[in-house]
Amino acid sequence: RTVSPRAVRPARGREVTICAQPRMATAPKASPARKSPARRASPARKPSPARNATAAAPKNGLDDTVASTGLHPLARVFIRSLVVSRPYFYLVTLWLYLLPTGGRFELLSSPFGGPFWVGFAYCTYPLNLLCYLMNDLSDVDVDRENPRKGGVIFGCRGTAAELRSVVPLAVAANVACLVYFARRLGALVAAPWLAAGVLVNWLYNYGPRLSSNYAPLDLLCPCGYLLVIPLSCWLNGLPLPPARAWAHTVFFIVRSQLWIQTFDLDSDGRAGRRTTAVVLGLGRALQLLLALLVAETAFVAVCFDDLDLLSFSATSVALAGVQMAVVRGGAKAKLAKTKVSSATTNAVFTVMGLGGCGLLVKVWLNGSFN
Repeated sequence: RTVSPRAVRPARGREVTICAQPRMATAPKASPARKSPARRASPARKPSPARNATAAAPKNGLDDTVASTGLHPLARVFIRSLVVSRPYFYLVTLWLYLLPTGGRFELLSSPFGGPFWVGFAYCTYPLNLLCYLMNDLSDVDVDRENPRKGGVIFGCRGTAAELRSVVPLAVAANVACLVYFARRLGALVAAPWLAAGVLVNWLYNYGPRLSSNYAPLDLLCPCGYLLVIPLSCWLNGLPLPPARAWAHTVFFIVRSQLWIQTFDLDSDGRAGRRTTAVVLGLGRALQLLLALLVAETAFVAVCFDDLDLLSFSATSVALAGVQMAVVRGGAKAKLAKTKVSSATTNAVFTVMGLGGCGLLVKVWLNGSFN
């Protein structure tokens, strides 16, 4: 039978002590911690301000690609500048530089410190860094919302501070080349050439009603790329190319600019830009692009006896037709259409880039523009 603890006589102190210990041990069972409102409203469950700040930061900043490498700060600035210079688009400036030199194999065997190779190097990193750094500085807010940006090849989403840290490198690289050009061509030729290049880029990025924000001059200002052709001729002592080469280059620049705009249409529209693609809308912009590509193909067929050049233009027509078909197929669901456009961007540009590299070699070997 059960005996009440109060009825037990404390005959032995040790037994009383043993009996009392369990009562003291069980007393904390009614711990106030279970009823504590502080534990129920744990601060760990509250949204973290740091986490919100991270979410609000621009994605894919330039430092994202190098922050974990532990490189020296100067090395990190150089990597930023390399990303800004768009190595993928070196193909455009090299195409224009090599255009008047096609088939002249003696230039390839010239010294690496000679004018041909110095001009070749200038049309990669220094010239593209000058062009695209100005473009990125003017488009920091627009590029943050652009799904095409953020990669090493097709552009970046750098912050204004990251981009400003690259300015000294751009100035140093271009001034060094300007000094070489001045010694080779004379200051009265080199300085106005570089000034014209900077002016065209300023107009494209910052010029009132002349910039990339407004149609139709947004398609014409990029024709400043044509300045690369006379630079190549002056450095290498060559005559200017015939009129058909200039006309083909204008076709190439304008249709490339419009094509890129079709991929940036949504982000440009949200930013209030009135580019040709935004003004026309995606459907009519693609129709205009297709008309330009068909005209380019016909022009090449009539004015050039070059099957490789004709094949490239015809392939471009086919790719634009596929893009138009994809857009029309997704017109019923705007979200689905946006996903398709983002997914096809890299594939389209990669295919065109690989084809362009092969075409550059073939056209140069054939001397097609001479």
